[in-house]
Amino acid sequence: MINSSVKKLVVMDVDGVLFKGHFILHLARHAGILIYIRTALLCFLFNINKISIQELIARVYARFKGITLEQAKKVYQNITVIKHARETIETLHNHGYRVVLISSGVPDLFVKDLTARLSANCGYGVKIDIDNSQLTGEVFGRLSKSIGKKEIIEEILHENNLTWKDTIVLVDDRNNLNIMHKASINIGVNAHYPVRQQAQYLIDSRNLAEVLDILDIEAADTYKTLFAGMRKQYTHSWYQEIRRKLLHILIACVPVFSSMIYHTTLTVLFALPIVYLISECLRINGYSFPMLGSITKSSIRRTEERGIAFGPITLVLGAILALLFFPAIIASTVILIVAFADAAATIVGRSMGNHRIFYNKKKSWEGTIAAWIVAFLCGLIYLPISYALLAASFSSIIESLPLKSLDNLLVPISTGILLMCLGY
Repeated sequence: MINSSVKKLVVMDVDGVLFKGHFILHLARHAGILIYIRTALLCFLFNINKISIQELIARVYARFKGITLEQAKKVYQNITVIKHARETIETLHNHGYRVVLISSGVPDLFVKDLTARLSANCGYGVKIDIDNSQLTGEVFGRLSKSIGKKEIIEEILHENNLTWKDTIVLVDDRNNLNIMHKASINIGVNAHYPVRQQAQYLIDSRNLAEVLDILDIEAADTYKTLFAGMRKQYTHSWYQEIRRKLLHILIACVPVFSSMIYHTTLTVLFALPIVYLISECLRINGYSFPMLGSITKSSIRRTEERGIAFGPITLVLGAILALLFFPAIIASTVILIVAFADAAATIVGRSMGNHRIFYNKKKSWEGTIAAWIVAFLCGLIYLPISYALLAASFSSIIESLPLKSLDNLLVPISTGILLMCLGY
């Protein structure tokens, strides 16, 4: 039966999008450590395109044989649902959007229960075989195959007299790439790397209400309530830059600690990039490293969401090289310069920078002047006025160049080399 009142179809994946984590991993953890490790390995092989979704689901559910339906239901009920899921879906529904939940990993009976809980229009999950209230390990149905989601969506579109141009999808992993390419709007939610690279929009906040901002449903009371704070925060991107630069300034602690515990400081600095890279690899695949992941998400720029943000790595590497190759006075000077001058350039440039530098339109003369002043003051802590002037002038020129995150490395190293060549 054709529903002429529906203007668009919103398709939401369940695992990783609505659920925090994946149902099969939660159930595998309940089944035992060995089954969990095996399931995690199979998920990894799927994510790197070594096995298909059909093989993944079949092999995982085969290990769930003997688990009672009641046990599986308790696991499902204990999974955390993304923040503001119900309010967002109700808002979409009230504005003429038909919301469909669909999953190749969550059993159909649980997806239908979730559909009712969240006020979605309909839901589809993988079919599981049950005998005497126990899972037999057998799975079937279209959603156990890679083309299953596409076929079901096309049926829904036909029933509602819609096309793929009227379709919005919220997805997280590569099993959804075929429907992403067909939909008019595709949104990666806590997305894995293949989806993150191709999605038009990304939501990493674990707050589904961001989809309303993307679709710009401004008339909804729920929308206004949920986004009163969010819009204020993100309209002015320099608020985010302040958070970023406050973290940037922490590198100024290095001269203090290195003067007291030099080798320990170096050891910590060498460890930080390794831990950070692990955190970033998790982030770009939809996961979060404890504490560090949340800090990174709140500080990275929109342009850095799709890949690894290298700024912190070059910043720490610059401090390491300065400590290793320069005398203590020079190392302390250049580390303070990169900590405070870069922050001053960004904050001043973004808040009042009206005159663009001709060789780098992304930066302003106001920001560069602020960097020069702060660098000069940092230099005066350790250097005579003449050397402080030279260090400030040279470092501010380097900072103004279109180097992206490399300025964190080149400013301290090049300024340190200059001071050594001048014989200080």
